[in-house]
Amino acid sequence: MRIEIVTTGTELLLGEIVDTNATHIARKLREIGANLYYKTTVGDNRQRLADVLRLGLSRSDVLLVTGGLGPTVDDITREAVADATGLPLEQRPEIVDHLQAIFARWQRQPTANNMRQSFLPRGATMLPNPIGTAPGFIAETNQGVIICMPGVPREMKKMLDEQVLPYLRQRMGHGSGIIVTRILHTVGLGESAIDDRIGHLMTGANPTVGLAAHVGRADVRITARASTAAEAQALIAPVEAEIRQRLGKGIYGVDEETLAGVTAALLKRRGADLAILESNTQGLIARALQEAAPNLSLKAMVASHPDEVARLLQQVTAPELTAASVKAAAQRLRILTNTALALVVLGTSSQEQGFWSSDQGLTWLALADENDVAARQVAVGGNDEFTQQWLTVYGINFLRLRLLKER
Repeated sequence: MRIEIVTTGTELLLGEIVDTNATHIARKLREIGANLYYKTTVGDNRQRLADVLRLGLSRSDVLLVTGGLGPTVDDITREAVADATGLPLEQRPEIVDHLQAIFARWQRQPTANNMRQSFLPRGATMLPNPIGTAPGFIAETNQGVIICMPGVPREMKKMLDEQVLPYLRQRMGHGSGIIVTRILHTVGLGESAIDDRIGHLMTGANPTVGLAAHVGRADVRITARASTAAEAQALIAPVEAEIRQRLGKGIYGVDEETLAGVTAALLKRRGADLAILESNTQGLIARALQEAAPNLSLKAMVASHPDEVARLLQQVTAPELTAASVKAAAQRLRILTNTALALVVLGTSSQEQGFWSSDQGLTWLALADENDVAARQVAVGGNDEFTQQWLTVYGINFLRLRLLKER
């Protein structure tokens, strides 16, 4: 069974709000083993929505639509479904009673626009909405099925869980199985390098393996379909084991784990407090660690100018960007802050420099503990947003690898 999600609302197209409904529905469909083929977003325009629904019915078995079921003029989902299916709208007495009961509790009378919500396409099955005024509905046609739910997330989620998913399970039958996904998070390995090592695994049918790139990181997604979650996980296990063997310490976590969270956990396991002095990353490394572990013992300093670096380190001049001087800066920071570990991230910050500039700039990182100090040069400097994000990922991973004793 091919399923398509259609989210409606001009506010989605304008970027005023993020479409969390489609993401939530997609994850729920994965859990029941449903095949999601398309996701479409369309504004509050009756003609365009009807066109989208017609296209959807031509290529999918079930359309899951959210939004546009309210009482206002721009809530046009009911009308668009009627246009796309040829099913005229009819008023439903049970919805009238529901609306009147709700407004009676509020000691108000429903207005004419409120009563627009009592109309559904002929023959449609009403989906009650116990926490809102807008009911959903299921319109079954010869072309396919259109299921409409409210756009308000909490109303949609309740209707999806209690009414729509059971309907889909029944329609799919008992043999549809379940889809399980395992995500391995990597850092320090580009997509091409990962593809070179595990590309042969990406041609499989079950499980499937795919990549998703992020700034400085990449995710390896393993997805399996089986009758039960345990069977799906058994399919995933040998593939995951081979990927781990081929990518090694480039994998820092799985599923919901974050790079900052994993690194903070290593710090806690070691029982170490940490001081950080950042220049061109402007405190982003410390912020990420603190957000991942608010109770982490961390002393954070930010220096926007070399003179400020010198002041914070209580020196006459700022350290030069060399291995020796940055190592000395990390050792001095550890002594001044009386911490077990000290990380310094010092780089050039010209507006003309950056990851994508012809002059990329330069950044040095150094981590000192009571016994040793390690430094690493990165041929990237500057302080534009992308460069800062990339250096933040690089800096946290540098700390992670040092805590793992990887050089």
